Amino acid sequence: MRRARAAALALGFGALVFGAAWIGAHRGTDLDFTDIDGLPGWRALAGASSGSSGAGGAVMLGLGDAPAAAAPASLCALLWEGGAPAEGPPDARPRIAVFSDANCPYCRTLDGILEDLSETRPDLRIVHHEWPVLGPGSAIAARAAVAAERQGQFRALKSRLLDASFAINAAYIDAVAPPLGIAPARLADDMAAPETARILAATARAASRFGFVGTPSLVIGGAVAEGAVSRARIEAILDAEAARTDRPCG
Repeated sequence: MRRARAAALALGFGALVFGAAWIGAHRGTDLDFTDIDGLPGWRALAGASSGSSGAGGAVMLGLGDAPAAAAPASLCALLWEGGAPAEGPPDARPRIAVFSDANCPYCRTLDGILEDLSETRPDLRIVHHEWPVLGPGSAIAARAAVAAERQGQFRALKSRLLDASFAINAAYIDAVAPPLGIAPARLADDMAAPETARILAATARAASRFGFVGTPSLVIGGAVAEGAVSRARIEAILDAEAARTDRPCG
């Protein structure tokens, strides 16, 4: 009962911030970047709007106080080579890493934007970092999404999880898996596998290195944007990053 109540409260909070997120997502495409202290070559989009918080109720505190001890090479490995589900050519530049939670309202909109971008930009690489910050249901969803990749069904399951109108639980996973062509027994085994835990831990470490406090959060090339970001701004950042010769991960 306590877990269900906590999940409901988290979802309610996400709904409260969604209005502000929607407004932020429809701003113009002017870009203003600031350098991230302690992370040479990395920069953050200034004025990013709020998303769904998962850290003590604080919403999108920004990156100015991000931990400074991260070595760029290890951060690059966590972002792009940590084993998270991915779409598009592995050698694509620039590329996008998205940190999302299945129970995050704007993550649903952003997932649609990224799916459409991947269709119109076949040379785009998108790495999906499942980062459960909104309670136990989000943790179940994250393990299921990562595990579904081993059956080639990450995209199908992730879409269903984002469409859920209630806190996700194990029973829901069991119900939606078979119609998607996912073997439930194998999915359960993969959800509990050490490799799934390792992938999620790598995502959490990357989020910590950047100082993220909520979802969605995006890394586009060597630029970071937190909260609701429109398609127009994502494309503008992609173009800006493509023109850079000093991206931290190449």
